[in-house]
Amino acid sequence: MTATTSAPQHKSLPYRPAIDGLRAFAVLAVIAFHLLPGTLPGGWFGVDVFFVISGFLITALLLAEYRRERGRINLVGFWLARARRLLPALFVVLAAVLVGATFLTMSGRTGNVAGDVLATLGYVANWRFVLGDEAYFGQVASPSPLRHAWSLAVEEQFYLIYPMILIGLLALIRRRVTLFAVLTVVSGASAVLMAHLHHPGLDPSRIYYGTDTRAHQLLVGAAVAALISGGPGAIDRDKARILDTWCRRLALPALLVVLSAFWWAGPAQSVIFEGLAVPLSLAICVVLVAATSPAASLTQRLLSWEPLRRIGMVSYGLYLWHWPIIVFLNDQVLPIPTAPRVVLQVGLTSLLAWLSYRYVERPVRREGIRALVPRLPRASVVFAWAAVPALVVGAVTMPAAARTVATTTASPSELTIPQPAYRPGGQMVSVIFIGNSVPQSLITYFKPSNHPDLRLFDTTNIGCDPLAAAKFSNGKVQPEQEGCSAWRAGWGEEIASDDPDVVLYFVAHTMVTDRIDRGTVVEFGSPAWVDLIEEGLDSARSAAGSHQFAVINVSCHKMPTFNSEEIKRVNDAEYVTTLNEAVSAWAEDNNVPVLDQYSLLCPGGEYHDTINDVPLYQDAIHFTNESGPIFWRWLAPRLQRVSRGEDLS
Repeated sequence: MTATTSAPQHKSLPYRPAIDGLRAFAVLAVIAFHLLPGTLPGGWFGVDVFFVISGFLITALLLAEYRRERGRINLVGFWLARARRLLPALFVVLAAVLVGATFLTMSGRTGNVAGDVLATLGYVANWRFVLGDEAYFGQVASPSPLRHAWSLAVEEQFYLIYPMILIGLLALIRRRVTLFAVLTVVSGASAVLMAHLHHPGLDPSRIYYGTDTRAHQLLVGAAVAALISGGPGAIDRDKARILDTWCRRLALPALLVVLSAFWWAGPAQSVIFEGLAVPLSLAICVVLVAATSPAASLTQRLLSWEPLRRIGMVSYGLYLWHWPIIVFLNDQVLPIPTAPRVVLQVGLTSLLAWLSYRYVERPVRREGIRALVPRLPRASVVFAWAAVPALVVGAVTMPAAARTVATTTASPSELTIPQPAYRPGGQMVSVIFIGNSVPQSLITYFKPSNHPDLRLFDTTNIGCDPLAAAKFSNGKVQPEQEGCSAWRAGWGEEIASDDPDVVLYFVAHTMVTDRIDRGTVVEFGSPAWVDLIEEGLDSARSAAGSHQFAVINVSCHKMPTFNSEEIKRVNDAEYVTTLNEAVSAWAEDNNVPVLDQYSLLCPGGEYHDTINDVPLYQDAIHFTNESGPIFWRWLAPRLQRVSRGEDLS
């Protein structure tokens, strides 16, 4: 048994319309989850369905070739077939993302998008997001339009590595039952790793995006396909017939379990990550066996329903296009009611997916890259070979192009603040920051060479809320990640250990939410809510002890909300000013200085996305490499004055 080096047309499995029906359910769930997450909170599980389908079909395809070619699998032919199937449509989407990012992404974010394009081209987007700041389950202020490409990366890595592993296993293993057992063990190891790395309440990006923790779903599908596939070493016909019969009998209940997961997988996320994903994957396999069975069943007929089948046929295009369209046509770009915006997003996604299938995917799959430009096969070849270099060049040059566009379309009310020369004080001033991701990112822009009289201490936490009372948003209590209570309780000890001159408390944007106190919802702006804000400030000031305590208020922002009530409030000047007024009133009563960044960055209550001709925010909430030092020129002198007990007005 060898892997040949020639590359003839790779043969496909017989078409099974029921599998397209299952794909339709999966892609519709994902799209619904991204459009209106409250309506289908477990819709993200649709990606898991795709993984199991891929593992099942790829193994069945490779074993069919192994049987047909008498122990030979054409790796090059397989990889070329995958490239023809996946790359042309992806390249079109990447080109569209580059154009969209040039005009519709804030200039401080375009460099990240360019990197995402390159990572997607290399099919390593999942690991980029693991190492970066994309949290799949967190509401990101300005998410990447290619965040969904992580799943494409996982599948492509599987397509590259798994066939070689399978060839090696087939050289050593004769019986399919043994192959099934080996794949099952490896799948189990991946599932155990996911459970081991999962910590409830913490950002699950590492286990959600990771190839190693996701492999078990692909391998469950692969193991079942290995068990039921015919050829040398296959299980005998009677056992295969019994297995097929039972899968057809259990397919409808299994399908109902899978479909129900699109609702309950959201609140059951931790249970799924800690082991439930395996039996759910087996349930998907039961449906797949029935869908591919030569004997008809109710489930097979249901999944073969023509509208479902047609949606499944364009599921790849639907998946590719839906997320960039949602990101680019957000409520800040299209400030219209949610319902018509969703209708527009769905309609545009459907149209582009159909065009992709009709004029890109299907012609290339049938006739190769020569079909890209009809009647000009040579031009098609040139176009195909030039696609990758063109996308790389486009990604590299896009940020500069976006800055040019932003400059030419800039409004006349750009924010400009004076930047006097910084004068170091006569003595060293040490400052400790208390807060979440905003002060944490601000610390990264501090340059001791520019402010030699300042020394910083960090007691920030990127995902924790300074208030102890739980948030209540979008109609439910928002869970807090592990360690936040200990973080808040540890302020006093850290401050005493560092012994700073100034303790600077950053008021968090999250404080615009309603809260839960003793099991009761405390509405924003109510006297009880003001009491909670003051209790939080009292606690922080108490932790500061005898050290000089100061607060810095909240700035204004304009972020895509993606149906988040919290972000809608952060965007609302009335909520922000109410929060700042409550903080100011407490500060006045307690003789605590307030650093007023709202007045600096939001003069007249207006939002600005540039400061001194550079992008103000990289993701609508955190400073950029250019604006961070500008903000420090404003902040540093005020920290000096606070340390000396001087008035800030």
